[in-house]
Amino acid sequence: MYKFEIQNSKFKSLIALFFVAFVCFVGISNAQKQTPPAGGKPKPFVFPKQEVYTLPNGMKVTLVPYGSVPKVAVQATIYAGTKDDAKGKKAISEMVALMLKEGTKTRSADQIARESAEMGGSVSTGTGTDSTTIFGEVLSEFGPQFVTMIGDMILAPDFKADSLDRLRANKLRNLAVGRTQAGNQAWSKFREVIFPDHPYGKIDPTDAEVQGYTLDDIRSFYSQNYGAARTSLYIVGKFDTATVKQAISKAFGGWTRGTASKRNVPTVNAKRSFTLIDRPDSPQSTIYLGMPGPAISDADYAKFVVMDSILAGAFGSRITANIREDKGYTYSPGSFLWNRFKTGYWVQNADVTTQFTGASIKEILFEIERMRNEPVGDKELNGIKSYLIGLYVLQNSARTGGIGQLESMNYNELDRASLDSYVSRLSAVNAADVQEMAKKYLVQDKMTIVVVGDKAKVGEQVKPYEK
Repeated sequence: MYKFEIQNSKFKSLIALFFVAFVCFVGISNAQKQTPPAGGKPKPFVFPKQEVYTLPNGMKVTLVPYGSVPKVAVQATIYAGTKDDAKGKKAISEMVALMLKEGTKTRSADQIARESAEMGGSVSTGTGTDSTTIFGEVLSEFGPQFVTMIGDMILAPDFKADSLDRLRANKLRNLAVGRTQAGNQAWSKFREVIFPDHPYGKIDPTDAEVQGYTLDDIRSFYSQNYGAARTSLYIVGKFDTATVKQAISKAFGGWTRGTASKRNVPTVNAKRSFTLIDRPDSPQSTIYLGMPGPAISDADYAKFVVMDSILAGAFGSRITANIREDKGYTYSPGSFLWNRFKTGYWVQNADVTTQFTGASIKEILFEIERMRNEPVGDKELNGIKSYLIGLYVLQNSARTGGIGQLESMNYNELDRASLDSYVSRLSAVNAADVQEMAKKYLVQDKMTIVVVGDKAKVGEQVKPYEK
């Protein structure tokens, strides 16, 4: 249930520390002769109390008074993303979001940066496939002021030609760099194959598209896709509720309702596919491999997360132990479940030494088949469940993590009880569930493989997987 991206650097450090502690614990336990006592039954997890209401214009507000640190996190999520880009204008949504920081009718870009810094924080914008976010954390005493500033950024952007020219140039440079990177090449092709004829299938615009962006395009996307009915505002942390509510009403109460957000659930390609992209003289091959998986709203989701973590998703997973620790084919393999509304896709990726490209695919498939055919042991299962439960609780101890969970719940149209029940659902997963998930979803006939590497050196290695 944690689709959100972690943005806070301190929180990233906590997560990294948790990973190290978990790995060290496992290593020490294996080395000691005495077995430590079994852990107790996980306590029920209760997500912090929320106050949820809707402004007359349709904008949804969620307030979560939480924690003792005098800081507050504010995020506005507007359900307008790259799936809403006009034909021939890919990533215009991203450009609109970037321009929100370039100034308003009453604030320059420098003023926005200075004001947020004087409040003890900063403000950022980001665009995904389905939504745009405006986010920041400041000292609690400045919560109402920060809400006012974000409202000004969203409701009164001052789209200027010189800002667009600079952002367009930056985008063109980033695209040029990205096209040289094997990971970007592989992921772009992978998405193109699994989401044919859908906005999710195209990640980057062409240079011609970017060069063709105009202020009219910016204004058109904004007017058609930004509005109160598409927006959810989340405020989590220490704040004075009455004062913040007043600021919200004043900043956003006059915003037009706009149009409702549109769902666009893709048809996922579930056929066997293999693509080799030539990257001459590359010392490494980048592998992306995957199959359709459950969406967050599916009953299988928690069970699949446990299965994936044992197989490839955690640092101590089987695939990592196999191709990293035992054989040294790669340094950083990993997997993830790419989720969107009513959509899920399991992805395994790795950068491997060129000479071991075929061998790496062979071992990944071996571990998949072992997961399908052999029940997982109690020690491995209980260890990964404890890890996932601890990680979930740790994520929700941060203001940013809490916002991410709430946004995921709303985006996926889940009931509020889903946040509280996730720990118990993880705890209930058994060995039969894990094997069932592998058999149900990890089906090689539905597998997509993309390899970016030196074709002259890896062509023969990967031939067995082309069918």
